[in-house]
Amino acid sequence: MRQFLCLASIIALLFVPATAGAETPNIDQLQKEQRAIFEAVAPSVVFITHGDSLGSGFFVSSEGDILTNSHVVDGARHVEVVLHDGRRATGEVVDRSQSWDLAIVRVDIDDVDALPLAPMDDVEVGDWAAAVGHGYGAIWTYTTGMISNIYPDGEERPLFQTQIPVNPGNSGGPVVDKNGRAIGIVTLSALHAQNLNLAIPVEQAVARLETLAERCDCLIVELPEGVPLFVDDVMVGTGPRVVIMVEPGDYEIIAVVDGKPLRKTVTWPETRRVNLGEK
Repeated sequence: MRQFLCLASIIALLFVPATAGAETPNIDQLQKEQRAIFEAVAPSVVFITHGDSLGSGFFVSSEGDILTNSHVVDGARHVEVVLHDGRRATGEVVDRSQSWDLAIVRVDIDDVDALPLAPMDDVEVGDWAAAVGHGYGAIWTYTTGMISNIYPDGEERPLFQTQIPVNPGNSGGPVVDKNGRAIGIVTLSALHAQNLNLAIPVEQAVARLETLAERCDCLIVELPEGVPLFVDDVMVGTGPRVVIMVEPGDYEIIAVVDGKPLRKTVTWPETRRVNLGEK
């Protein structure tokens, strides 16, 4: 399993006011950790092109599924994909949501490194973040910054804002946290503002794209329409289907169907799909 180095302790040092006799941060160590994140993330990022357009994407399954923006693939059925190791392949657009600017491209390659996905449950404004993509065609460019705003879930289309410098061509690439996990997909930047760059939370992609929900490392719970689902006493969504990004371990899932509480304990990844019955 890919190992990621955590930048949290190093980054924290950078915000501590200097005092007499205080030791300076270990810049060599910080540099080493940042390099490690790029080296872990870059092989999962691809270059996508068709016609005169170009963009980014990243593998979300080891079976060749690539998550990107719908505007990157536009109306094409097939696109050209270049992998980090130089391999080239023709990708088929197998799923898309234009209203959410999301798409899945599949290539016939099954020995790829998929990026681990993470929800934004613990993400806060001020958190370190980075992007890897192909801004203006400058391939596999690594830029870092922070989360600068998180828009409420009640918004018609929830997004979050980053201070990461991105450019046209970065669209569809991943926004990763300090552990190298994808928390978002770069979607656009404001043309008349500096560093106003927006991303789509990964959990929205999982919820909106059937293909991604079926093939990502997630727990899928099916239950009647509109019935709330609780996981470890926290409401996580409503039926008919709830897709949850989870870490390996045991989870207690609860729903009330026809006035009767249904409770199950499941172990992921041994159990990946649960059906709590129909009305």
